[in-house]
Amino acid sequence: ILTAEKSKVVSPSTGHFSRRAVFQQETLSLQISPVSTADSGVYWAEFEDTSGVVTVLCFRVSVWGE
Repeated sequence: ILTAEKSKVVSPSTGHFSRRAVFQQETLSLQISPVSTADSGVYWAEFEDTSGVVTVLCFRVSVWGE
């Protein structure tokens, strides 16, 4: 959806999430609005620390109604 780096401006998302995805740098959270059932699925985030170690977190998101 997007790439963010510390102390850099977040590049806007393109494609399916264009103008719907907003990244909150302070809380490391992503808001998709408006959301639809088509947005259900598996999302993942990669975090790389200063030593180059990458941590990957996966999230299953279910949207039940619109």
